[in-house]
Amino acid sequence: MSFRTTVYTMREAREALKDLDKEIKVQINSSDDNPATILNAGKDYADHSQVAMYFVEGNGLKGAIIPTSNFEPLPVAMAAQRLGIAMTHLSHNSVQRTIHLSDDHFTGLTRFLSDPENKGHAFGAIQKPFVAMHADSLAQSNPVSALGTPVAGDIEDTYTNLPLVAERLKRIADNTGYVYSLEMLHSTQGIDLRKKLKGDFKMSEATRKLYQDYRAKVPYVSRDRIYTDNIEDGKQMIMNGVASK
Repeated sequence: MSFRTTVYTMREAREALKDLDKEIKVQINSSDDNPATILNAGKDYADHSQVAMYFVEGNGLKGAIIPTSNFEPLPVAMAAQRLGIAMTHLSHNSVQRTIHLSDDHFTGLTRFLSDPENKGHAFGAIQKPFVAMHADSLAQSNPVSALGTPVAGDIEDTYTNLPLVAERLKRIADNTGYVYSLEMLHSTQGIDLRKKLKGDFKMSEATRKLYQDYRAKVPYVSRDRIYTDNIEDGKQMIMNGVASK
């Protein structure tokens, strides 16, 4: 089902990203001041006696000094946490797909996608890193916006922990980039083995382009090697958007 349901995880991640972008645009294009000083404010907005008290006039100036909560970035924090959760679902599906790709009973290819002439371990050992990174992302996706204690004489008794939320989201994004890189390492190997063992393998134009771009940086694994640079190259392709063009 990690193959069949990916459309839903992708959709949620896209919607969460759009929501976060919208909230950030509101936040950075609004005043964070408290109180808000408004020059030449019209008293026609003073519908209530309390609001009327905020208007001032003197020395040739007039306006209003109005208390606000524009300093509260909770909408951004909540949207960022939603994106973190959505990305963790992406990571989960990718991990499951990659594990399936190493299962010869599932693919009909070789165990751990090893070349038939390779007497080594192939991709058996690198299952651990992407499972570990997904576990880390899962921990990072837990909401923290409500964690805190009253400060400033008990006045500041709500919290968003937005810097922490942002750091955790960045870590999830970084982990997910590596998880997807490892999936590409496996899936391109599977394509080559499919061609080698079972004949031609037809790909869509977009898949073929991605395969070719990846293979220009990461060659087929004919024998065991150090994969560190391969994993980093794949991650950079994903994070720089090359894999989506």
